[in-house]
Amino acid sequence: MSHKVRFGAHSHRRACRSTPLLLKVAVATAITIGPIEMAGAAQSAVNVAPPALTLREASERALLLLPEAAAGQRLREQVAAQSRAARGPFVGPPVVSGDIAIGSGGLTEQEVGVSAGFRWPGEGQAARTAADRGIAVIDTALDDARLRLAGQVRAAWWRLASANGVIAAERKQADIADQEVATVTRLVSAGVQARRDLLLAQAERAAVLARLSASETDSAEAIAEFEALAGPPPSRFPAEAPTTGIALDEHPEVRAASARAAAAEARATTIRYGSRPRIEGRVGARRERDEEGNGYGNALLVGIGVPIGRDYNALAESAGARSEAARAIAEAALVRRRLEAERVAAERRLALSSRALREARVRQDALSQALALTELGRREGEVGYIEALRARQALAVADRDLAVAEVEASAAISAFNQAQGVLP
Repeated sequence: MSHKVRFGAHSHRRACRSTPLLLKVAVATAITIGPIEMAGAAQSAVNVAPPALTLREASERALLLLPEAAAGQRLREQVAAQSRAARGPFVGPPVVSGDIAIGSGGLTEQEVGVSAGFRWPGEGQAARTAADRGIAVIDTALDDARLRLAGQVRAAWWRLASANGVIAAERKQADIADQEVATVTRLVSAGVQARRDLLLAQAERAAVLARLSASETDSAEAIAEFEALAGPPPSRFPAEAPTTGIALDEHPEVRAASARAAAAEARATTIRYGSRPRIEGRVGARRERDEEGNGYGNALLVGIGVPIGRDYNALAESAGARSEAARAIAEAALVRRRLEAERVAAERRLALSSRALREARVRQDALSQALALTELGRREGEVGYIEALRARQALAVADRDLAVAEVEASAAISAFNQAQGVLP
């Protein structure tokens, strides 16, 4: 055993005289590792292939950069501050004021007071209700944004899958077209085939390459769209499974629209209180010198302020809030109707795409068998070149349509799940 090792090392030294440094290191490593270790290393290298990216993982990648999630905490802090401000009997913090009167004889009067605007009965509760509904708007808006972003990822995922499937089919067509041109060129040179057949083969290859270029352009755009949403694109595109949908009232978009309508109503109610004349109360103390100047007298001050006339700016804001509430309620109803229609359309698309996929498979299988019979007839001299070329073209188109139909069927499942309000 030791003799074999010395012989291997000696052979290695002779080989290294004319071998680059990197190759020397590789050969030395191969000598020091036994056959069993090398087999284990090769097996581990094969098993280290990264798992395929799933649609759920791609969606989770995109959700990490969701703007609504980034702003959610700050919005919660804002609503919490509004809720704290709605507590207590006063509108805003009380104001402390003081006056000092100094005459020719010195200090003659001092006055200190506290004033504040009072809330109307029920105004504080209305403001707190508006704040609570603002929290519901934040939560439902985040769920709705997640679903919308998942829909964008789904669309980009299947657009890229379609482009890749079409490119794979058209590259196969391009290889066949290259082989066909080479074969016909040899036959024309040998005088077996007419030059017209060569021109037809060259024209078909040019058409295939033109379609391939267009598909590669679509693929580049699809890759850019996907990368902008979820980072590096996947190499494989596993499909989703159809899921059981949730009730329409629990759909994130319906919940978000309903929350916006409820929040708009609560805000309109709160602003309506603000359009009323605001009564202001004041409590203070006064200390003033008597007429003889021998001492000071103290007095308690209690006052009330009532605006003269109405604040028309507040009235206009109240009318605008009521209009916004009515609009939000109408939008919530439209969202429900649209989602009902989208669910019906998604179910129909799912059924039609499944049927189209079955028909595409039948067509591709039939044309594949027809091409085999055509090639057999051509070899036996019963079928001409033009007929064989048309058979190959028809099968190539069927292969491309089958690839598109397979992706469309998977995309229809994703569209169905999206209409049900289910994340990947």
